[in-house]
Amino acid sequence: MRHIVAFSGGAASAVVAKIASDAGLAPTLLFHDTMTEPEDNGRFREEVANYLGLPITCKSDGRNIWELFKDEGMLGNGRNTMCSRILKQEKSLEYCKKNIPYTLYIGFTVEEWQRAQRTSARYAKHEGITVKFPLIEQRITKEECLHRVQNCWKIRLPGSYDVFEHANCIPCIKGKKAYWGLIYKYERAAWDKASSAEKEFGHTIFTEAGSLEDELTNCLRLADNYLKKKAANEKQESLFDFPCECST
Repeated sequence: MRHIVAFSGGAASAVVAKIASDAGLAPTLLFHDTMTEPEDNGRFREEVANYLGLPITCKSDGRNIWELFKDEGMLGNGRNTMCSRILKQEKSLEYCKKNIPYTLYIGFTVEEWQRAQRTSARYAKHEGITVKFPLIEQRITKEECLHRVQNCWKIRLPGSYDVFEHANCIPCIKGKKAYWGLIYKYERAAWDKASSAEKEFGHTIFTEAGSLEDELTNCLRLADNYLKKKAANEKQESLFDFPCECST
């Protein structure tokens, strides 16, 4: 039986990798590069892999999200997450099918049980595949994952966590307007690329009307409100309409 960790490069998948390693499972750390991730994510993955004494297995499509959108003839958004499906989910299944039977370990935290349900349903039709969610089984929260990595392992978290919820691609097409306001503030090149793509494809990146350019003022207002609540440690809405399923 093979044991494969969906190694996205965030804190949660790092903790899952540690759990599987401590259990003596010698897991494969399976990563799929979208070529659109912050450089610091790579630094974090390497430091975690070195800490665990495990290599990273990278199986990637080779295209970035913009090249994928061009090939598919349309711009992705929160309701059409072709980047997750083609660049990560399909590459994961392609690799894993060659290693059946296997158990796939995914880093959804206890707060993300709905994501786990959707993922379980997606894999249920494939024989020889068992999907496990150790963080949900052990009632481990995202905050606990951040604490373990940063304070117990002494590994610096990806820089994305300073502003965003996840160590996602930059930009992530699932983001709501507050997210895009943050992208404008902190990742201007990514904003400009997305805005240009809207003009190229003739439709917006949002699931409702309004382009990035049209909604800039609103995006910045919502981003400022997000940052104020973040600084005050106040509970706030997610930056994403639809949670990312990239890890699978």
